Amino acid sequence: LAGFLKHVADVWVKTDRETLEAMKKIVAKLSSSKGGLTRKNRERLRPFDDPAVVEAFLDLPDRIRREVPAMRVSERSKAVLAQTAVAIALLQTTAIRIRNLCGLGMREHLIPRGNEVFLVIPGDQVKNGEEIEAVLPPEVVDLLAWYIREHRSRLMTAETDALFPGANGQTKSPVTFGPQISATVKRFLGIEVNPHLFRHAMGKLFLDVRPGDYETMRSVLAHRDIETTKSVYTGAESVAAGRHFNAVIAARRAARAAPVRARSKRKGAA
Repeated sequence: LAGFLKHVADVWVKTDRETLEAMKKIVAKLSSSKGGLTRKNRERLRPFDDPAVVEAFLDLPDRIRREVPAMRVSERSKAVLAQTAVAIALLQTTAIRIRNLCGLGMREHLIPRGNEVFLVIPGDQVKNGEEIEAVLPPEVVDLLAWYIREHRSRLMTAETDALFPGANGQTKSPVTFGPQISATVKRFLGIEVNPHLFRHAMGKLFLDVRPGDYETMRSVLAHRDIETTKSVYTGAESVAAGRHFNAVIAARRAARAAPVRARSKRKGAA
């Protein structure tokens, strides 16, 4: 109830920051959350236990780029798909929130430094006040260049710096962009993934390879406190951790059995 009232104060009443911070402290004291992913999110992440799904998911932006030219749809529809491919690639590599994704400006937030391009979002534009700074992989930069060069102009109704232009030169709305991204993932892969689930999915995929490395995920997700990261992602890597555990035990079992087999062979030879 306290959390709901804080949300009303923030979104609808537009209360001042000082009052909102005081309400946040009250909510934190009353919270009885056990932490970890919700049951619903755990169910949504189960497809990512399948290596084939993971491979297809990570390849999706490039797949859309490969297939767009041959599609028998309007040029605007192709541009919308190209836009979505870039959005998916950015969600996969930076795990930013949908509101920050929609608000990206080409000159304001995409900063070239030498041969690299950085995504930089000031703290006052981020939900928790933490600045985001991430280097974009070369393949994502190449995808961005393709979208900007060949498709972005078809989505513009007025001059704008917005990477994802909406109506009248404004940025695209999360209410529009979120379902667009989800529908595209569903269309190509057949799985349910909303924009916020990308943060959980990328956390899981990383922790599957590096179980327990919460500090790296804390930095990527721009959490202020590593306890926040732990509280959300504890257990996300449980399947991978179980496999690692089984592999270690199997190796120990094999090592123990080796001398027994060797003694048996010597006895047989005698």
